[in-house]
Amino acid sequence: MRLVELSVINFRSLGDVQGIPIHKQTILTGHNDCGKTATLDAIAFLLGERPLADSDISQFAESEPARAALPSDDDGAEPIVVTVEGRFDLSDAEKKLLGLTSSIQVRRRHVEGEGVSLEWLAQVPQNPALRNISSLKAPELRALASDVGVRLREGQPNVKASWSEVLEEHAASAPTVTDWALAPEHVVSALPQLLYFRGDAAETPETVVRSILTAKLREYTLREETRQKITDLETDFSGLLKDDAARLQKLVEERCALDAFSLEPTVQFRPTVSGVSMTAAAPGQRAVSLAAAGAGRSRRISLALWEASQQLLSEAAEDGATGGVIIAYDEPDTHLDYEHQRRIMDMIKVSASAAQSTVIVATHSLNLIDGVDIQDIVHLNSRNGRAYVQSLGADDSDEDTRRFMSNMAVSLGFRNSVLLHERCFVGVEGPTEYAALPALFKLAFGYPIQSAGIALWDCGGNDGALNFAKFLKKHKRTVMFLVDADSVRDKEREFRLDRLEKYGFTEEDCLFLGDPYELEDVFSDDQWADTMNAEWPRKDEQQWTSHDVADLRSTGKFSKSLHTLLHQNSEQAPRKKESMVVELTQRLRQPSDVPPALVKSFNDAIKVASEAGLRHWSEDE
Repeated sequence: MRLVELSVINFRSLGDVQGIPIHKQTILTGHNDCGKTATLDAIAFLLGERPLADSDISQFAESEPARAALPSDDDGAEPIVVTVEGRFDLSDAEKKLLGLTSSIQVRRRHVEGEGVSLEWLAQVPQNPALRNISSLKAPELRALASDVGVRLREGQPNVKASWSEVLEEHAASAPTVTDWALAPEHVVSALPQLLYFRGDAAETPETVVRSILTAKLREYTLREETRQKITDLETDFSGLLKDDAARLQKLVEERCALDAFSLEPTVQFRPTVSGVSMTAAAPGQRAVSLAAAGAGRSRRISLALWEASQQLLSEAAEDGATGGVIIAYDEPDTHLDYEHQRRIMDMIKVSASAAQSTVIVATHSLNLIDGVDIQDIVHLNSRNGRAYVQSLGADDSDEDTRRFMSNMAVSLGFRNSVLLHERCFVGVEGPTEYAALPALFKLAFGYPIQSAGIALWDCGGNDGALNFAKFLKKHKRTVMFLVDADSVRDKEREFRLDRLEKYGFTEEDCLFLGDPYELEDVFSDDQWADTMNAEWPRKDEQQWTSHDVADLRSTGKFSKSLHTLLHQNSEQAPRKKESMVVELTQRLRQPSDVPPALVKSFNDAIKVASEAGLRHWSEDE
């Protein structure tokens, strides 16, 4: 199971936060006390890796509490409810095991006065009383059978197993609804393991090793042969306790004058690594306990253990087995220099590459934020103590991306709002390119242009833009121009070669669009005809054809001829020629729709950006 979305109600500052996206590698960032650590701890609570403390409970949620899987007898005020819900994608093996064809929703809830329960959203009997038969005691089973009109079959003994059997058969044939119910054991066993590393000084190497080995130990308990051994042990010890439970039951009945008192203990073994002894020896020195070693050595060993953990816990089983692992890092860069921060980023990428693993990192580090796709960043912010989430989706525009980056910079206290995408500044000629190229780039590659290290700006054909480009180049920043192929030699264009040379640029600083002249040329006749019919229909109600477009390519400048044709034959013709490409771009749907010539220009820009960044500025320059 791979966690893909998280929703939290009433957990610390996460009063009511819905739909936190969780990717293969996810960076949680934001100012202090915005909910980053709370999000990681909420995941730990969801997976049963930590209990709910009183300090975890908030009362921010304003919506009515969701209905519990088990009905409450309290007719008074609504109890405080803490809910952490996750949506998980399933492997093929898990779909077969759980009898599902898509994702699964699981939540862990704390209800004041009732305790904690793990529930899943499933097809369950419409009658809530029939949903948790396996958890009922014998007297409760008999009472339920009486309520629903179920009797034992002839010859069946009057014992708990018999009542459970007939009630389960009745529930299987009863009307069903999609609702929350207590999660069965096979769902609990399929939940991913959590490996939680904290970056503060309190996270000793011993703690790290115990976490790693405990997670590995629990992985072993999921193996069929091991699970059977544990089940046998639980059964054996339950049998050993049977007489003791019977004596307690009889004593309570006698001393409390009760007609009946039921007591049935449940034994569950959950192996854990309770402790670990560690020593280390530097070259030429005796081995000493890590408890007596310096903080620097302990920190380096912890980092090495983090790196080793992905080899033990992030490998996908060849048969697509259930489980998986979530590796959570809370401020892993604390007290580390930039070289070690880069090591952590490399480690995160390796860990996240395994099919069964997810890596979630809470950090302020610009190095770590800069190391992932912008779409993998979740920005947490808060107002009046209540957290809320900002992130980017597949349908977000370039303006949404720039707004997201700017808001995150303000939240983190950076003065530079471009943050992640300033390695290579690329100037474009005008608003058409500035609007269309980011959308075309995202369609072609699946991620925003900013994630490639490219900061686009609209030069607007003026001296101020070129002076800015000259300033950037003077200060050792990488600057390129993405311009129409005919611009550098057209005396009427702002980006003609002699003008660029005046500001210190050459033809080598340009990436050219157009085949042969300008951006409009690269799109096919069919693409233009499709857009024309959708956006600028003909007055005579005939359909535009690819031949109408093809005939224009040999009559001078294509974009001008196309714009003229539209004005002559369509009452809805675009007012400005520049808007035609933007309209066409909005109709493209598949990466293959982006013209190869344009993809080549983008790849050239990516290559420049990958090699760009600040350079050493020697005293001789």
